[in-house]
Amino acid sequence: MIGLAIKIGITGPVGSIKSEALQKIIDMLRNDNLNVQGVLVSKVTNNGKLTGYTIEDIESKRKAQFCFDNFVSRVKIDKLGVDTKILEEILIPSLQKARETADVIVIDEIGKLENTTKKVHAEIEETLKCGKPLIVTLHKRSRNPVLQEIKSLEGVRVFDITPINKNILPFKVMHVLKGEE
Repeated sequence: MIGLAIKIGITGPVGSIKSEALQKIIDMLRNDNLNVQGVLVSKVTNNGKLTGYTIEDIESKRKAQFCFDNFVSRVKIDKLGVDTKILEEILIPSLQKARETADVIVIDEIGKLENTTKKVHAEIEETLKCGKPLIVTLHKRSRNPVLQEIKSLEGVRVFDITPINKNILPFKVMHVLKGEE
């Protein structure tokens, strides 16, 4: 059984280890027959160069690229233009449904998404405050105040993932979610 309103933050360096650990946690939760919903963010690269980001609704598997290297926008993530319409079309309904029906909610790369639009910000804020277990990932060096806000929430545990602890971290997160740690 997952503890009510437990909030888990996973921080770490740029790279794939946060995503790998998060996917392992999602798989473990599903193996426990829990309904995991929310959004995952993935890098798009071309010849090793970052060219964009995609967002995926975990439940429906609906996925779209919302950030591009050649897209003109006032809203930027890592100097890439953000198509806020695409981002909102996937993130907002995903988090709304997750708050209603999920056992555990996941928001990947929250620091990158938080300040793109007022609607996205409001949706993330609402989700952070809901009474459901939540797992978020953040870039470790993010100067975004979201990290401080998450740390100040009741019942929050923040884990710093490293290449050394990346294999055991999913198990630690599961123990915390189950109230065993």
